[in-house]
Amino acid sequence: MRMRVGWFNVENLFTRYAFGNPVSEALPYDRQVIAVGVTAVDRGTDGADGNIALAGMQRDNTARVILDMLPDVLGVSEVENLAALRIFNQQYLSHYFDRLFLVDGNDGRGIDVGLCIRKGFQAQVLGLRSHTHETLEPGQSVEWGVVSDDGGPVYLARNALFSRDCLEVDVQIAGRVVTFLCNHFKSQGKSARREQLPPDELRARQAARVAELAREAQAAGKLPIVLGDLNVDNTHPQRGQSLAALMNSGLSDSFGDLPPDERWTHYYVVGQDVSRLDYILHDPTLRRVERSINRRGITLKCRQYTGERYPTVGYAHNAASDHAGLCVEFAV
Repeated sequence: MRMRVGWFNVENLFTRYAFGNPVSEALPYDRQVIAVGVTAVDRGTDGADGNIALAGMQRDNTARVILDMLPDVLGVSEVENLAALRIFNQQYLSHYFDRLFLVDGNDGRGIDVGLCIRKGFQAQVLGLRSHTHETLEPGQSVEWGVVSDDGGPVYLARNALFSRDCLEVDVQIAGRVVTFLCNHFKSQGKSARREQLPPDELRARQAARVAELAREAQAAGKLPIVLGDLNVDNTHPQRGQSLAALMNSGLSDSFGDLPPDERWTHYYVVGQDVSRLDYILHDPTLRRVERSINRRGITLKCRQYTGERYPTVGYAHNAASDHAGLCVEFAV
C-alpha cells in the first residue's frame, strides 16, 4: 500500500466572521458571530473589496499547492482554529479531507498545528494527544492568560514547553500504526514578554522532547513520522544545533540528501533569502518511494526560484504561503 504524506505551513489561515459584513447589525446575534470564510492577516491596501479579492486569490493558491501534492495525510501549521480548517476544506478543497484534527495551542497569535486525512483513504484514527500543557521544568504548570504592557495586550502561556503544540495522532494504516507528530517550533526571534529562554535553547528543548516522543512510539511498535516547521535550517552553523537531538534521533530525513540549494522551503521577504525550515522525518523502516517540494505558490519576489508558478501568484498579497509544500510517498 502507498501513502502520500504532506506538510504545509499555510501562513496565517484565519477565519472571517459575519460581523465584518456591513449589514451584520441587522442579523440575529448567532448569524453575526458565525465564522463564514477564511482569510489572511495581510490582505492588501486597495480598499475592502480589493482586500477580500486578494485574500480569496491567496487562499485559492494555498489550495492549489495542497491539491497538487495529492496527500493522503497532511500536516499543517499557522491555522487559527478547527473552524478555519473546516471552512477552508469546504470552500477551497471541496471536502478533500474528511478527518480534521487541531487542538488550540500556546501561540499568542492563535496559530496552531493540525492534521488532515483524505476522504476515502483507508485509515483508522486510534488516538490523539496534545502536549500544550507540558512545561519547561518539572513541577511547573502552564499559566495561560493575557497581560498588558506599553505595546498593548499580550497573550501568555508562561512555562509552556511548546510554542504551539506537538499534536500527536495515531493512525492505523494497512495493519500498522503510524504516529504523526505535527510541530511548529520556536521562531528565531525572541519576545521577552512571553518567553523565559533564548530562542535556540527553547527550540532545542522542543526538539529533544519530540525525539523522546518518537522513541516512545517506536518502543510501542508504532512508526513515527515527524512533520513540521522547525523554524531553523539544521545546517546553520550556529542555530542548526538546536535541532540536533531530533536530527540525530535515528529518524530518516526525507529531503536531507538533496543538494543544499535544493532543500530550501521558505522565502524570507525582509532578508530576500531562502532557507530550509520545513521537515518530514520518518521511521527508517518506512520505505520512501518518491518526494517533492512544491514552490509554485511562492511570491515572484523570490528570485531564487525560477520554476513554474501558479498564474495568479504575483509580487504581493496573493502567494500561497511564504513556505513551500512538502510531500513524500511511502510504501507501507
